[in-house]
Amino acid sequence: MRIYTVHIDPLSVADDQGAVIIAEGFSWPAAAFSLFWAVYHGLWDWAAVLLLAALALGAAVGFSGLDPISAVVVEVGFAVLVGVTSNDWRRWALSRRGYRLAAIVSADDEGAAEQRYFSRAGLETSYGR
Repeated sequence: MRIYTVHIDPLSVADDQGAVIIAEGFSWPAAAFSLFWAVYHGLWDWAAVLLLAALALGAAVGFSGLDPISAVVVEVGFAVLVGVTSNDWRRWALSRRGYRLAAIVSADDEGAAEQRYFSRAGLETSYGR
């Protein structure tokens, strides 16, 4: 079981209240494809930060004269840092856009978390339409 947070837009008039469900913990897609992951989720400011950080890290590794194994360790460390913090970036961006935390749900996957939240709230899930 995983823990998910459910964020809703209080200004939304849609049946699902503009709900966004985010898994707690490490994000493999963010670790592997950080820049593309950020763009996909509309985190444009974080995409810019990730691009600049990756360029700076690449330049620092290149100019430092690290051996290839050490360079890989540094780059993997950066990817792990991104994977650990990425879902928190999404939550922070949603809160800046006015979304509020509606619930914390435990479920096997995102679809089950969505169904559990909406059944508890007495609303219809987007999967049920």
